[in-house]
Amino acid sequence: MSKKKLDPFEFPKKFKDLPNTLSSFYIPEPEVILQDQIITINNFFKPELCQDLIKSFETKLKLETTPLIKSKDYAARYNDRALVNDLKSADTLWQYMKQILASNPYDDPQLKQVVKIFSTAIGLNPQLRIYRYTQGHHFGAHYDDSVVCTVPPEGKIKGKTDWTLLIYLTGDDEFKGGGTIFYPDYGSEALNIHPSKGMALLHKHGDACLRHEAELVKKGVKWVLRSDVIFPK
Repeated sequence: MSKKKLDPFEFPKKFKDLPNTLSSFYIPEPEVILQDQIITINNFFKPELCQDLIKSFETKLKLETTPLIKSKDYAARYNDRALVNDLKSADTLWQYMKQILASNPYDDPQLKQVVKIFSTAIGLNPQLRIYRYTQGHHFGAHYDDSVVCTVPPEGKIKGKTDWTLLIYLTGDDEFKGGGTIFYPDYGSEALNIHPSKGMALLHKHGDACLRHEAELVKKGVKWVLRSDVIFPK
């Protein structure tokens, strides 16, 4: 008997409406955790959108478990994941995100620098990755590489990624462990970020990437939506 073929994946309506959801009364504000390296944005996604996304991923995507392979060349990785290549949805997410990162006239000097950095960005990687970490899942210490990819929405030009974007669809006490741990190069203590639900985390990657890992999940389920911010080559 042949396996049932899944229909092409579509993001839920709340996701498609994202660019129109911000108002002058409330816009999520970035927080600089480590200058030029790590930025978080609380309430980047509302809890209702997080739940809609999780439901759609569980019912409409085939998530595959990465084999637990340990070697000197690759970090040990053990989690469920799926890939969605979607120029339009990546652009939808970027149109929303740039209102927060690149358009706001923040007074704080650190946030002015954030705006300066991302005002030159041109989009998000259309390869959207979905990660699910259940109890015992983790991703060992590693670096994220820059990649050359097509720029949404048309996909007619290419750019180079320079920042990783992680959006945590679960957080707070929905799982134990599972923090994103960074290891600064200059001898500071490791920085363990346990997300709130709907929080976005941006960190520099490529040649300037900090070594980091996804801490082992001890209880619950951690869901993450990932892309990368594209800049001109």
